[in-house]
Amino acid sequence: MFEQFPEPARTQLASAFDEGRTRPEWCFAEGQARLAFWAPFAGSEPVIVWQFDPGPDPVAAAGLLRRSLDAMGLTKIIHDISLKPGLTPVVDRAVEHEALTLAGFAMEVERLMLEWVTGTDLPADPGRLTYRPARGHDPAEVLDLLVRISEGSLDYDTQIEVATAGPEHEARWMYDDLVNRKGKPDWFVLGYLGDSPVGLVAPDDHSIAYIGVVPEHRGHGYVDDLLARGTRTLAEAGLQRIVAATDVANVPTANAFFRAGYSEVGRLYRYYWRTS
Repeated sequence: MFEQFPEPARTQLASAFDEGRTRPEWCFAEGQARLAFWAPFAGSEPVIVWQFDPGPDPVAAAGLLRRSLDAMGLTKIIHDISLKPGLTPVVDRAVEHEALTLAGFAMEVERLMLEWVTGTDLPADPGRLTYRPARGHDPAEVLDLLVRISEGSLDYDTQIEVATAGPEHEARWMYDDLVNRKGKPDWFVLGYLGDSPVGLVAPDDHSIAYIGVVPEHRGHGYVDDLLARGTRTLAEAGLQRIVAATDVANVPTANAFFRAGYSEVGRLYRYYWRTS
């Protein structure tokens, strides 16, 4: 099935298959429209419509989306459109946007795409926290911390998952995602103030995958400490570009990235499809 996709999608699909993130039976094509489904780690359900090329006809592409969703038996899925600043899906990806809308998707959140590059000053580590590798902890301790971080979170995806599936389910999924990401085992760390856990930061092989502070320690700037730790970890490992994303509406986290020397390089528009 992968051969029905043009390059570079074909090579990307083959690589994702080797990692257990997609399968030939998760790929669909009809006419000039193509799409695949992608899972964040081996053994998980697909969460993203990936490699979606609607072709020239939004009606035909919407039909392929609906049939593929029915064949997959999914109850929810997302699709992301990434654009340079100043562009919008309605104008600049009109066929894709219309196909998604006709298939029952709704654009619900806009995210900042951010990057730190070599040559930018590294954020200073205030030295207030000590750090312990998450993998050195009992998973139950990390899960409990993730549940606490989700309380009052401004992240839209977190809010939706907590409201629909519960905080424990959301924490379990996030933990499984983070421990399966590429990166050295000691990069994903918990930050402590004395013996009190403040939050965590999870860099992977190219990004700040996750960062969060527990409610009782918010308002003291500890997100800056955690972000400095994650950014410095990757910079010292030789990465010349570190990427991240956060919701436009999550102003405190966005401002933390800007303080750490990250700049906006694009916008990600996230579309959601759910069964009724």
